[in-house]
Amino acid sequence: MRKWQLALGFVFLLIWGQPQRAAAIPLFAHQYAVTCAKCHSAIPHLNEFGAAFMANGDRIPGVQPGAAFPISAKVNLADSSENLGSGPNGAGLPKAIVDEVELFSAGAIGGRASYFLEQYVVDGGEPGEIRDAWITDRVNPWTARIPVYVQGGSFTLPLPVDPETFRDTYADYTPYVQTVGENPFNFKDPKMGLRAQFGDSLRGPSLQLFGGPGYDRGDALPKTGVDTMIYAQDAMGPFTLSAYRYDGLRLLGGAIPDRFERTGYGFTYGQWTRFSSEFVLENGWDSDCAAAGHTGCSSSGGFEQLRYAFNRRLFAEARYEGTNDPSGFTRDAVLLLGYGLSENSRATIEDVIAHSPLTSNTMNVQFSVAY
Repeated sequence: MRKWQLALGFVFLLIWGQPQRAAAIPLFAHQYAVTCAKCHSAIPHLNEFGAAFMANGDRIPGVQPGAAFPISAKVNLADSSENLGSGPNGAGLPKAIVDEVELFSAGAIGGRASYFLEQYVVDGGEPGEIRDAWITDRVNPWTARIPVYVQGGSFTLPLPVDPETFRDTYADYTPYVQTVGENPFNFKDPKMGLRAQFGDSLRGPSLQLFGGPGYDRGDALPKTGVDTMIYAQDAMGPFTLSAYRYDGLRLLGGAIPDRFERTGYGFTYGQWTRFSSEFVLENGWDSDCAAAGHTGCSSSGGFEQLRYAFNRRLFAEARYEGTNDPSGFTRDAVLLLGYGLSENSRATIEDVIAHSPLTSNTMNVQFSVAY
């Protein structure tokens, strides 16, 4: 029996060997005495209440959370037709791995502040790092017409579609992981800094401003200046329009300045209904692309993702995406079928058809469980 089968068996024993009510109630549900279905359809996909809960700093306005052991866990097992390592052609890891072991903790601080900590013990089958570690504060009263939040720490940048925590597919969104030349910046990795939000991100217009050190996780380039980002959004019933711009500076090779910007647009329809459509388009410019002879270069990328829920547990997704930069033009399609086995577990199977420049076909299977 392979190691992943042993791990899978262990997880099933852990979850279904407990009383059934406790098995379906992770951290936030424990704190607020609700079930996982209050915030999720098939995990990790959020419903409208769950999105509002997250937008309010992982708390229900005016409700003090109850006592609960402040740690939850999520495990993701993956099996693929390709090796899942990061080496050439996926070398380095087998085709079946314990993909993620994630621990998180959260809680209220006083009447309007809260904290959140997300630690990847295992990430991509290898030792992980802290992803989110932040404190947020609702600056003005809950009754204020225009909410104002301030957040500090390490967190995912504001984007039209979450690049990691709530992604259903095993395959990343390629425009979010795109890097240009020797500049390591990408939108998937979390950033350190401060974020201010004005307005309700689920209703009407809102604005978010970010500032943080010019640095990318896991890269040896020196910290340079301050990166900035502006994200504007207007949520109009089933339609949400958004636009953002990120500006930064990186010293390539320790000496060559690369001033870069990334501009993006998003359009979402029916995010909380049975059928949803998510569209993101990005364009970028780097003043110095070392891979292109130390000259400026442009880049672009985008994706369209469709999701349909047959019922509360069974859903399907289809995504088409592509990127273009000095390294070349790539495109791929992802087809996924998922099923929520219980309130706190989910299984998916997906087919990734990539062309970069040769066409390849990869099948991925995932099992995720949270407790």
